[in-house]
Amino acid sequence: MRYRIGDVVTDAQRALTGQVRSAHGNMLVLARPSGYLWEAAADQCWTASPEERASLTPSGAVRVISTSSREPSPLSE
Repeated sequence: MRYRIGDVVTDAQRALTGQVRSAHGNMLVLARPSGYLWEAAADQCWTASPEERASLTPSGAVRVISTSSREPSPLSE
């Protein structure tokens, strides 16, 4: 199977899911959100499942909410 840059795949050799950064022949360069890069043979990879894709989404992210009861004022120029 041919993968394109941006595809999310799972590498069977490492049991890791990553996003395709580049492809050279049968070799893919994959990346994790942490910045970890590795090479994998395309024939040893498969398209990631929804659960595997979710593993690339950082969990525990903080969402900022306002505790103010008044409307925010417009920015002055």
